[in-house]
Amino acid sequence: MESSLVFWDYAIIASYMIFALGIGVIFSKKASKSTESYFLGNRSLPWWMIGISMVATSFASDTPLVITEIVRKYGVQRLWWVFVAVLMLVVGIFLFSRLWRRAEIVTDAEFYELRYHGNSAAFLRAYRAFFAGIIQNLITIGWVTFAMSTIITTMTSMDKWWAIGVCMIVALIYSTFSGFYGVVITDLVQFFIATFSMTALAVIAVAKMGGLEALFQKIAATPGFSEKTLNLFPDFTTFDMDVVALIIFVFVIWWSDANGYNMQRMSACKNERHAILATIFYAIFQTTRPWMWVGVALVSIVLFPDLSGENYTNTETYAMVMNTFLGPGMKGLLITAFLAAFMSTIDTHLNWGASYLMTDVYQRFYKKDASQRHYVMVTKIIVVVLMFAGACLVPFMESIEGAWVFLALIMAGSGMIHFARWFWWRINAYTEITALTLGLIGGILHLFLPDSVVLFGFPWSELPFEIKIALYTGIIVPISIAVTYMTPRVPVEKLDAFYRKVRPGGFWGVLSKETLALPGKAVNKTTLMDIAAGICLCFGISLGVGYAILLQPSKSAFCLSLALIGGIRMYFWYQKEVKELELNKG
Repeated sequence: MESSLVFWDYAIIASYMIFALGIGVIFSKKASKSTESYFLGNRSLPWWMIGISMVATSFASDTPLVITEIVRKYGVQRLWWVFVAVLMLVVGIFLFSRLWRRAEIVTDAEFYELRYHGNSAAFLRAYRAFFAGIIQNLITIGWVTFAMSTIITTMTSMDKWWAIGVCMIVALIYSTFSGFYGVVITDLVQFFIATFSMTALAVIAVAKMGGLEALFQKIAATPGFSEKTLNLFPDFTTFDMDVVALIIFVFVIWWSDANGYNMQRMSACKNERHAILATIFYAIFQTTRPWMWVGVALVSIVLFPDLSGENYTNTETYAMVMNTFLGPGMKGLLITAFLAAFMSTIDTHLNWGASYLMTDVYQRFYKKDASQRHYVMVTKIIVVVLMFAGACLVPFMESIEGAWVFLALIMAGSGMIHFARWFWWRINAYTEITALTLGLIGGILHLFLPDSVVLFGFPWSELPFEIKIALYTGIIVPISIAVTYMTPRVPVEKLDAFYRKVRPGGFWGVLSKETLALPGKAVNKTTLMDIAAGICLCFGISLGVGYAILLQPSKSAFCLSLALIGGIRMYFWYQKEVKELELNKG
């Protein structure tokens, strides 16, 4: 299945790599002024740059591959696993975009000493830095590198490790020297390259199949696949595992407060207004982007229905479609898109991971009073170490979906706790320590429990992922809440200072009436209606596009009408919000 590249393909790829290196040189001096410049671009960036950077980072080299893998194995309805993550972003528009910006911190681990008190808060800060900066971060770097190696070995005759080594070195050089400024600038270019080239591949592939209608007929006639493959929703007339999976996706899996690198992006915005606009842009694009890859996934079903006798897996089929239909130039552009997506995700996770280890470990516990020049130098060393540590995980990766599952399981339950900590005063550091620890234990058990463990009639290895995530959440959250009541409360003085700084609203009855009366609460009487409008806007657009692709125009029109209604309400909400922000600022 290998396909050689020509001069123009290599020229396009080389041009992008030279551009990325140039960015590193251009922004090196600006990024080296301080750790805040290196990690947050001096909190000076406009919403459109941050919004596009969020989208570009989330593309990654793995996402088209895993979308194809999911659609081939489970059908289009399994995309709800991806879609529901947007619920966190929609909630983030109305709540967390402003709360993180008000907190004025560099990492989400720094939040713990803002919200909690004493040694438990300090320990949690270091624990979270280790958990996110090393465990989560290295797993992500590993699977993204695994995905890029899949593209290279399927598309070219180049040695996998030589090619990956070159890509990682280029990403390492420019991300090390340019810091957050370089990350955002390269993200802008990557966004346009990836969006254009991946959309073009989908159009070309579907056209070669004779159009959408002909493609759907061929899928229905393909052994092992059926019209069910094309259903956006399960059959609700029967309460089967497809319905159970959707319920769990919608009500359990998405909970979070938009922490991690999304929080870093929000904190890098000029102000709260820009943070809100960036999150709106990201949410709309995030819920729509999978449709760029669905067409290719459906074409792959017809072209490669049975891989049992091949040396390839479902992970490689996206690249196999590229090889089948793309000619010189376009092939190089697509590989560049994957390369850019790979480098964008790598540089974000290097910058984000280093921010934890520098701000929350080295600077907080080891060397508190060094110069900014010293901190930036140590940060660059941390970036190099993280890159090579992540690369060491690649040989252990067998499936991108498997890595996604493991990461989701170790975070099971923590998202609900992260959500509650902003709005309920009783949550303390021990609550979060418990949730993180139990999630990590559960993720490790997932890898090693034998099939002699049978739940709901399934041996452990065959138990559906969505059942595991619901099971873990149902165990971790109650235990964490129980620990909350068995451990000391956060002092009222600490809670009061936190509330005055971020003004979240919610359940803070232990605070004075004067504090609770402060203006600018994130939660108010209309919050639920506002969130509903955001859901209508984002999911209305996505489902409208999806039903149009699936040739169901009446459903598409209905969904787009909901999007219009949601958009109108959000417009008026935003206008009111801007006035309130300006008033509070004054």
